[in-house]
Amino acid sequence: MIIDSHLHVWSDDQDRYPFEGGRKDAAPGSTELLLETMHEYGVDKAVIVQPIYYLYDNSYVADSLKKYPGKFAAMGIMDRHAPAAPEQLEKLVVEDGFSGLRMHLGRPDDPAEWAAPDQDPIWRKAEELGASFLSFGPADKLPAVEPIIARFPGVKVVLDHIGGAPTNEEEPAPLLGNVLKMAQYENVYVKFSPQPHKSDEEYPHRDSLPAFQKIYEAFGRERVMWGTDFPHVLLGMGYGPALDLFREHMGFLSAEDKEWLFGKTASSVWNFAD
Repeated sequence: MIIDSHLHVWSDDQDRYPFEGGRKDAAPGSTELLLETMHEYGVDKAVIVQPIYYLYDNSYVADSLKKYPGKFAAMGIMDRHAPAAPEQLEKLVVEDGFSGLRMHLGRPDDPAEWAAPDQDPIWRKAEELGASFLSFGPADKLPAVEPIIARFPGVKVVLDHIGGAPTNEEEPAPLLGNVLKMAQYENVYVKFSPQPHKSDEEYPHRDSLPAFQKIYEAFGRERVMWGTDFPHVLLGMGYGPALDLFREHMGFLSAEDKEWLFGKTASSVWNFAD
């Protein structure tokens, strides 16, 4: 089973599902386009990440979960300072079928707010529900959220886009080091998604591969997972090359490693059935 662990969807019907702030300029990204693309490349299931276009309105993703049961897991976005935030998380998980929440470390300006004590009730509720978190932002912000990750070892946390690390950093590579340091927490996982914008070479971006290998060696095969960043990838390298980048060009991955990368790890985090 192949699972795409990182992608976004939004509706073509912006009257029914309007973007936050009236935005209208997004490229096609519907759930149906996603399913067509997955079918073309033999991808079985996927994890939908709530797009920032809708901000806290998770209804399109929720409706997609209901329309295609068993095909997707989903991670929502929620106002962490909202009244009764733990109860809102419970509704997202129990009633709407979401698996957890995404943290945008660039919102607010001080990412330490994500790890403040007032966030503990949300994390306690996540632990109770078996929900997880995504961490999205540059690697320099990871130390700010490390305390709450350490306080809640029972809550799984997945670092989006190789933890926001650069792939062309000069030694001693402190930003990549921030990501590698998170490997000490057994509840932390990392997404291997294409990073062409961090490479100085054409596809398959061989200058970026050592950073992926260092992350793999720190976390191990059971805590790394593959994702494409659909539909943005369609405007870049393409969905097929985003799959083959990891399937064909990362020689440090064994056949068993790839079983974890392309399905087993995501299944262990989001409980996909075989």
